[in-house]
Amino acid sequence: METNELGVRIRHCRKKAGLGIRELARIAEMSPAAISAIERQKSSPTLATLQRILSALDTNFMDFFSSDQEAGSAPVFASEAMQKISDGNRTYVLVFQRKHDIKFEIIMETIFSTKKQIAWEVHDFDVGGVMLSGRRACLEVEGLGEWLLAQDDSFYIPANQKHRLTNLDESPIRLITVYYPARQQ
Repeated sequence: METNELGVRIRHCRKKAGLGIRELARIAEMSPAAISAIERQKSSPTLATLQRILSALDTNFMDFFSSDQEAGSAPVFASEAMQKISDGNRTYVLVFQRKHDIKFEIIMETIFSTKKQIAWEVHDFDVGGVMLSGRRACLEVEGLGEWLLAQDDSFYIPANQKHRLTNLDESPIRLITVYYPARQQ
């Protein structure tokens, strides 16, 4: 999906869900002006913000960015078929195509260095992962503390736990992140 199609697709999903802009904004804990700007393609959401919007629309990255066609029965997913999404600070590669029998999602993430404050995230699924490359990152879990991560370190965050991961170095960090359970339509 092209970046300029994002707002149109969000508007379509919102209307399909029978939600007005104000109601979607309330559920996503955003301002109606922010939702309107995204839908009119005047603003591009971060991946964390997009995830909040999709969650409010009762969908996820895999379903939002994949075609309506389900993947075939082959156990191999070619890299050129993987959906890539980026917001300038992060890049997600959705490793699997939509398939009803896959019980989890795998995301290859690249997180770039940024001076901006990273937004808190909360998911209705468990998140686990491993840092494949990079020097230093900080994982903060609200109410529990913060931990430094280095290459080959792993992490686990239970569902509904507010958290954020910040790249502390100039070079990008690469992660493999697993979401369980995968949300299916």
